[in-house]
This record gives sequence, C-alpha cells and structure tokens, in this order.
Amino acid sequence: MQLLQYNIAYMQRLIEEIMRVTAETLKASAASVFLVDKGKQELCFQFIHGPAEGLLRQASLGMETGVAGWVARHGVPLMVNDVKKDQRFCQDIDEITGFTTKSILCTPLVAHGEAIGVIEVLNKLDGSDFSERDLQTLVSVASTAATAIEIELAEEAMQTSEACFSELLESLSDRHFTLFDLDPSLQGDKGVECDGRHRSANTRVRQRNG
Repeated sequence: MQLLQYNIAYMQRLIEEIMRVTAETLKASAASVFLVDKGKQELCFQFIHGPAEGLLRQASLGMETGVAGWVARHGVPLMVNDVKKDQRFCQDIDEITGFTTKSILCTPLVAHGEAIGVIEVLNKLDGSDFSERDLQTLVSVASTAATAIEIELAEEAMQTSEACFSELLESLSDRHFTLFDLDPSLQGDKGVECDGRHRSANTRVRQRNG
C-alpha cells in the first residue's frame, strides 16, 4: 500500500512537472489537464499550471462545453488564435477566474485509442499567435502525459481495490455467526461457531443401527 501511495504521488508530481515545462516551452500563460468522467459526461480539472490554479482545482465542465469538450469528443487537436471568432469557445471559466483567454492550443490525451482527457494551453506570454509547431509540440507532450496519467489511474484503482479488500477481511474477522446442522433433529445443538479466526464444532455424531 505504501509503495502504491508513493507511486501515485510520484506520477502526480511528474504530470505537474510536465505541465510546468510545457507552459514554459510554449511561452504560455497557463496550462491545464482535464480528465473525462464518463459517468457524469464531464471534463474534470486534474492539473493546473497558472494563475487560476486555486479556483479551478475541483471544477468541471460538461463534455459539450468549450474547446476542451470539442477536442475530447472528436479526439483531434485544435488551435484557436482568436477565441472571439470561434463559436466553440465558452467564456464561463474566464468569468469565474477573471482570466482573459485570447488563444488556445488543445489536444486529446489518448490511451488505447480512446480520449481519457485533454491538455490545454492558453495565451502566449508575448501576445503572439500559437503556431503549428507549437501544436505539434503539445501533441508530443500529450502522448507522454497520457501514459503517465494512465499509470496513475491504474495505481489509484489498485489502491482502492486493496483498501476495499482490507475492509472486507476486517469485517469478516469481526463477524460472529452460527451455522446450524441441516438435520432438523440437530436444531437444538449449538452447531458450528465461526468468528473468522477459528472454528469450534459442538455437533453430535449419531450412529444409526440397521
């Protein structure tokens, strides 16, 4: 369990470092990773590098919302250098954070042929447009990030399974119950007592003649 916790923490730090380096390499103001929640049909902020980090840590978007939602649904990268001219842009997050989005690079995080999330980069620091080269750089980063996130999710699932298994064992260990002999003539006996750690049998063996 401790090893799993260490591995998860390590992968989280690795992904955060990938985000930081990506923002610096592309000279961008902010970068985010969203993960797909299939059950809720939402994109959940998972990792955020930028001024709105504290505000968006627990936030989520509908899968039909914004550039990130479009990329997650279609599974293809997208570059938008003037969000005011693109109907796919949703300004709800800007209204919450006070951040002004001008340009976006976004690409899917793909694992086993399926988008498990997206990585999004906002606004060149110098106000210039993103380039096709910037987009290809982000696509390359997304490949590495998707692998790291897939490992993290697998280890989190394993940790959850181990925790549930431990709780089950503890529950069985604490439980005390009596199993009665199916023979109606023995219903008055104490039967077999089990407490998960030992068994004691107070059954009578009847010898029948004939």
